[in-house]
Amino acid sequence: MPRGRLLPALLADPAQRTPLLGWLGVGLAVRLALMPFTVSADLLAVYWRSHLIAYDGQLFGGYLVNMGAHYVHAASLRLLDWLLPPPHVVWTHPWWWADSFALSPQILRWFSTQPWTYQTLFALKLPYLLADLGAGLALLALLARTATPHTMRRAWAFWMLSPIGLYASYMFGRYEMFAVALVLGALLACERERPWLGAVLLGLAITMRAYPLLLIPVFALIVTRRVRAQAAWAVVALAPLGVMMAMNRLLAGSAGELERLKDFPPSGAFLSLSLPVDRPGQVYLFVLFALLVYGALAGRVYGWWGSPGGEFGDGVGGGVPVGQLWMWLLVLHAGLFALTAVSAHYFAWFTPFVALALGRRPAWRGTLPLHLLQCAAVLTLAQVIHGDPNILVGLLIPLEPDLAHALPNLQELLLTSPQLGLQVAGVLRTGLLALTALLAIPAVAELAWPPAQAGDRERRRADEQHQPAEGERWLVAEQPSAR
Repeated sequence: MPRGRLLPALLADPAQRTPLLGWLGVGLAVRLALMPFTVSADLLAVYWRSHLIAYDGQLFGGYLVNMGAHYVHAASLRLLDWLLPPPHVVWTHPWWWADSFALSPQILRWFSTQPWTYQTLFALKLPYLLADLGAGLALLALLARTATPHTMRRAWAFWMLSPIGLYASYMFGRYEMFAVALVLGALLACERERPWLGAVLLGLAITMRAYPLLLIPVFALIVTRRVRAQAAWAVVALAPLGVMMAMNRLLAGSAGELERLKDFPPSGAFLSLSLPVDRPGQVYLFVLFALLVYGALAGRVYGWWGSPGGEFGDGVGGGVPVGQLWMWLLVLHAGLFALTAVSAHYFAWFTPFVALALGRRPAWRGTLPLHLLQCAAVLTLAQVIHGDPNILVGLLIPLEPDLAHALPNLQELLLTSPQLGLQVAGVLRTGLLALTALLAIPAVAELAWPPAQAGDRERRRADEQHQPAEGERWLVAEQPSAR
C-alpha cells in the first residue's frame, strides 16, 4: 500500500468492498433511527454554551473546559443553521444555569415537545456522525496492513454496532468521537512514520477532551528515540492546549481548561478509587497504575532491565516498535476504566482499541464477549448509581415524554433496601474491574513476552534440558568427532 494512502486497498476489491459497505449501511440505519428521538441534558448544555460563541461572540466563562469541542459545536451551529429553528427560539436564557436542579428537567421536557424537536436533534448530532465515521475510516486504515479480510470485516461490523459507541454519540448525545477520531488519527500517523503529525493530532484531541493528556508519555516514548526528541514531541502535543488556554485568557479573562477541569467531572473520578492509609496521603489506584505503565515502558525503551539491543528492546537507539503502540494504549485505557468511576458515555474512549484487537489479534477470542459484558456492567452501574431515568430509557423522551417515569428503574427497585443498592453497585464495579483486567491480559502478556522473545526462551529452555549433566560432560568431550 502506498505510504500516503488513506483508505485500505481492500475497499478497491469488490469482494471486500461489498460486505464493508453492507455493514456501513446497517450502522447508518441504526444511527439515523436514533438521532432524532433521543436527548440528554448534557447534549443541550454543550450546545447552549456553544451558541454563545456562534451567535453572540462570547464565551461562557463558568465552563471554560474542552473549548476545542465548543468551537466545533459553534461552527456546526452556523453551518447547519438552515436545518435549525431561529437561535432565540431554541437557546433561551438563562437556561438552567440559574438553578440547574429545578430548571433542567423543565427545559429538557419543553425542548422535547416542540414541533421542531426531531429535526433539531438530527441536525445537532450530525457532527457526531461525521466524527464517528471518520474514526471508522481511520480504523480501516490502521487494520489494512495487518488484518485479514475476515478480521477487518469483524472489526468494522463491531464499530458499526458498538453498543457504547451508539449510546454515547446517538442516545446520550456526547462528543466523545471528536477526541476518539483524533487519537486514532494520531496513531495512524505514527504508524505511517509521521510522528510530528501525530503529535499535532493528539494535541487537537486534548482540546476536545482532556484525557488524551494521559497518552502523551506513551506516544512520545515509542514514536521518538532520543530524550530530547521525546520532550519536543510532548511540547508539540501540548501546544494546541496552550493556544486554547491563551485564547480563553484573552477572551474571557481566565485560562480555563485544566484550571477549571478540577471543578468538574470526570477529573475527580480519576482519583475516586484509592487505598486508605493511617496518615494523610491516600494511594490513588489509577495514578499508581499509570505511573507503573509509564515506568515499564520507559524501562523497555531505555534498556533499564537489559542492554540496548538485547532481549528487552533496543534502548534509546532502538526502542519499542511502533507496531506495539496500540497495545500500550489498550492497556492504559483498560486501567483507566477499571480503576476509576467515570460515567458510561466516557467508555466510548475504549471502543477503538477493542476494534483493533478484533482486527489484529483474532487469537484473543475473549475480546468481544468480555467487552459486551463490560458494556452491560457499565450501563447497569450507571442506572444503579444515578437512578436518573434519563440515563437510559428516559433518553427517548422526545418519543414519549412520560416513558421515563412509566417504567421502573433499578434504583427505584432498590429504594426499600439502600444497603442492597450499595452492594449491587459494588458487585457491578468489581465485575467491571475483573472483566477489564481479563480483556487486557493478552495484551499485557504479549508486551511482556513478545512472541519472538517467547520463542527464543522456549528454545533456550529446550537446549538447557538437553545439556548433559555435570558428571557426564567429560564423556561428551571425549567422543571422537564424526567423520
